[in-house]
Amino acid sequence: MSNELEPEKNNKDDVDLIVFFNLIGNTINKLLVFIKSIFVGIYGLFIALIRAIFINIKIILAVAVVAIIIGYVLDTQKEKVYYSEMFVVPKFQSKYELINSIKYYNSLIAVGDTEELISQFGINETEAKSLIGFEAEIGPESKNEQLESFNGFLKTLDSTTKTKITFEDYIDNRNIYTANVFLLRARSHNYKIFKKLEGGLSKSINNVFSDIEKKKRDSVLILEKENLELSLVEVRKMKDAYLDVLQKESEKNIVSSNLGSSLGFQVEKTETKEDQLLTKELDILKQLNGLKKELVVNDEIFEKISSFKEKGLLENIWYKKYKIIFPLIALVLLALVGSFIKFYKHVVNYK
Repeated sequence: MSNELEPEKNNKDDVDLIVFFNLIGNTINKLLVFIKSIFVGIYGLFIALIRAIFINIKIILAVAVVAIIIGYVLDTQKEKVYYSEMFVVPKFQSKYELINSIKYYNSLIAVGDTEELISQFGINETEAKSLIGFEAEIGPESKNEQLESFNGFLKTLDSTTKTKITFEDYIDNRNIYTANVFLLRARSHNYKIFKKLEGGLSKSINNVFSDIEKKKRDSVLILEKENLELSLVEVRKMKDAYLDVLQKESEKNIVSSNLGSSLGFQVEKTETKEDQLLTKELDILKQLNGLKKELVVNDEIFEKISSFKEKGLLENIWYKKYKIIFPLIALVLLALVGSFIKFYKHVVNYK
């Protein structure tokens, strides 16, 4: 009995395997047919497009040539646009005033307020009317500068938040207000105006609020400098007194037991005490040099890395040229009109 059931079971397993493989084969065939239909459709669309171009090649060429000629004529007649760029490093929070000033100047240009532009930049009416606009962008930064900016940002956060912010997140989510170096770009129809514009932009950065911030910083640094100078005088007095006593003791070959208490150190190794005073003196001198350097290096509201040139550069942007824009627009319109005509005929003749 069991011998008869075993062949039946094997036959059933074989049938199940055949059905399974047939199912896989049918699925693969359907997938291949679907992929083939996609390529056939793309090929058919490509052939239809090429056929339409070949049939209407004369019309297409005529429209393209006319559009290029019209665009070329308009390009030769339109006013040339010039631009110049400068890099600045705003300090003492002056970057906020700089960005607001750029927006303000662009608003004046948009509404045609030449009087205010004349007042801001010290230019004449013709020069004011030649202005096109100003732009402010994040300037180029090295990896080290980005890391320095990131470390400065981390110092403003608490210990818990610091662990959640990565360098990549910081770089990806930065905006113009987090930048240190700015690229300023001015555009005008007058290629000799840019040096005058530089003066107006410099005035906008040198604002009252940044000047107050600078004075606060200077006051704090000067106070720290005075305290360090007083400490330096005291340390040097202690060192001189200590060396004087050591000299007298060496002559008498006597060690003073009261010297340590008077100077605040334990008398065990005379060389160690002298080294401690010298180390403290060098540390104070290092801090003083740092403060003096800070006062000298950061003595201005902003730093110019590069200035506007005497004469601007001719703007040559391909997608702003009419001889390129017009042919593209003309061909798109021609394709839309042709498609509409075909669709119209199909609807009219449809039965």
